[in-house]
Amino acid sequence: MRIDVFRHCSRFLGRLVRTVLVGGGLFLGVSTHGAESTDAILRFVTRAARTGDIAGLEPLKDLRDGKAGDAVVRMIEDRKVPDAAKQRIAELVAQWPAKGGLDYFEFHLRAHPQPGDEMLRFYAELGCVQFKPWFLALIAPLRKLPVAEIKEPARYALALRALGRFPEQTEDAVALIAALFDEKYPHAIRASAVDTLGSIRSRRGLPALMAVVKDSAIGEAAQRSLFRLTGQDFDNAPEKWTAWFKDQGAKADLKMLSLSDWETHKKEQAAAAPKQEQKEFSAQFYGVEIKTRHCLFIIDVSGSMAGERLAQLKEQMSNLFDTLRKKPKDLRFGIIAFHNEPEPCLSGRGLLLNEPASIRRASHFVEKILAGGGTAMVTTLQFAAMKVLPGSDVDTIYFLSDGQPTDGRPEDVLVVVNKIHEQFQIKFHTIAIGEAVPPADGADRQPSLLEQMAKRTGGTYTVR
Repeated sequence: MRIDVFRHCSRFLGRLVRTVLVGGGLFLGVSTHGAESTDAILRFVTRAARTGDIAGLEPLKDLRDGKAGDAVVRMIEDRKVPDAAKQRIAELVAQWPAKGGLDYFEFHLRAHPQPGDEMLRFYAELGCVQFKPWFLALIAPLRKLPVAEIKEPARYALALRALGRFPEQTEDAVALIAALFDEKYPHAIRASAVDTLGSIRSRRGLPALMAVVKDSAIGEAAQRSLFRLTGQDFDNAPEKWTAWFKDQGAKADLKMLSLSDWETHKKEQAAAAPKQEQKEFSAQFYGVEIKTRHCLFIIDVSGSMAGERLAQLKEQMSNLFDTLRKKPKDLRFGIIAFHNEPEPCLSGRGLLLNEPASIRRASHFVEKILAGGGTAMVTTLQFAAMKVLPGSDVDTIYFLSDGQPTDGRPEDVLVVVNKIHEQFQIKFHTIAIGEAVPPADGADRQPSLLEQMAKRTGGTYTVR
């Protein structure tokens, strides 16, 4: 099925490629450097890429011949090149001219219509309109593809996010993306589709976004996209959205606001809002509302959590289990406690069903927890990424810790978090135990590790 998908993509791409073949080779224009100079510069740039020297990549923007194109492909496919360097390479290559530069990658994609994940990410980050038909062709089969045959949702999600770089789309393309909101699709696809519509200049997607504002997994993302398009915020009240659309939505000017506009709006809204009364029912974990369909709790039980902190954790989990009994039965959850290594509480098929037997099992697991050992954050997150998240359709992770990783650097933790968010579109709500309350925002303030984890994934950061 995957081969058929990419053949479909190849046919689309064949219509847009206008490559000039001269003497059996690809003509990309004449380099401004001699052959020896180009080779030396490319060797320098390749070394810089492998060592993560971002500044050393700059000469790449002036190299546009076939050798440079070949070198870019090798660097992107090289696992030793860090993600930050690959992203900068894409930014530099995006500055190449359409002819005698970027057309190299059109030719390369036509010759290799089944790119690996790294090259697919590279094409997405280029943000070049030449690739828009190819990304549309990649997601087109999803509407008819049986869900059981969607084996690599992250690739489709990446194609969707790439389409978000192009505000101008056909109405058919908008309808295709909106159809992917359906609950039958994996969360990564649904979340990416919702975010993408927030970047497309079309009113056709508004009703579809309004219909999912109450969705426990993608509702907040739908509200964000609606605000970006309309400048309106009716929270998760579909009836208010529907009334607005009936009154003026069909003819209202599209605002095309940015993500930073949304963040500023939410901060202003929170500052101006009166203190809300406690809801009659709200499942919470350290004050963070449990608003999710499928979630994972990752909790630090290292030696520094012994005593009062562990007792408080067990009390919080106990209260959570009590309220989960009133939550919908289609909610699923799992727990990973970690110290020197991860210890999961899951079912044989992944997450636990929200039913009495599962809650008893989880309660017994938490009761038996003893604090001790180190703080293996990197190992635990890698375990979750490889063993738990694939196929579990988790949309939210609640991550609690009172310290720094003992099995790597904070940067190593963020690398795994970034990959989890990119692949599965999961947000992290982080709870810092015993961490100093951060001062007001300022140029000198350095965000903590847990704060960065939340910010990079669209989650909340809580200090307890």
